[in-house]
Amino acid sequence: MADPAPARSGDPELVASFFTLSGAGFGEPPRHTFPERCEAAAKAGFAGIGLHVDDLDRIRESGLDDAGMRAVLTGTGLRLVEIEFLGGWALDVDEHALAATTAGVETVADALGGRHVSAGEFRPGRLDPDAAAARLAGLADRLAGRGLRVALEAFRWSALPDVDTAIDLIRRAGSPHAGLMIDVWHFFNGGAELDVLDHLPGAGVVAVQLNDGARVDADFRKHARAARLLPGYGELDVVGLVRAVQAAGFTGPWCVEVNTPVFRSLAVEDAARAAADAALAVLDAARG
Repeated sequence: MADPAPARSGDPELVASFFTLSGAGFGEPPRHTFPERCEAAAKAGFAGIGLHVDDLDRIRESGLDDAGMRAVLTGTGLRLVEIEFLGGWALDVDEHALAATTAGVETVADALGGRHVSAGEFRPGRLDPDAAAARLAGLADRLAGRGLRVALEAFRWSALPDVDTAIDLIRRAGSPHAGLMIDVWHFFNGGAELDVLDHLPGAGVVAVQLNDGARVDADFRKHARAARLLPGYGELDVVGLVRAVQAAGFTGPWCVEVNTPVFRSLAVEDAARAAADAALAVLDAARG
């Protein structure tokens, strides 16, 4: 096992989101194994990692059981922080599929722990806000039994297109276990302004995913899945958003989610180091 990088005094807690170290695109199996991802993350100074629910069975099928995964986390000094992804609940619901997805999240949490689960809706459509909020509240209260909070994320192409819509759902849900996921790229390309984070309902800002990129006005899904750059490497106000979420009461941990073809092609050690260095530079700048 890799020895974790020594932490500097005052360093923020960093988390490598699943796609950052998968070496693969959206919907593709990871190019790097679970131990490889953990060892690279530890060497780069990350304190935690993320895992997609679809990856648990793949890891088991590779011959590494739950006890083995826990041993990898312990040996690298990491913890599982972020579980991806809780979808299929905001529009017309396939109850069987939603039950399977929710059970998948619970299975990951039972096996490895976790702090939060990212949630949202990839499908476009007309939202019934009261019905969606009721389902959100039920899911958040259920997953709280596993020590998880639900971090609601908005996607411009979906029925949850912006942070305002997400905030409205959280307010209607009324659960203390549901709050916002602030992904830098989605925040700005969803048209949000920093003052939208004033006076948040529910759990407030539950999680932050640091990245960067260009401001776009079309092909949002395509850009989101192939053009989210390292934080500080694009034209978005990452530092300003970090300061805004801190003013809203968020103190970390700080997830890093980067996803470009060039970044995915890197060796896992190089990807981890680049992601950690870029995130720390942005967080240092926000303190200045």
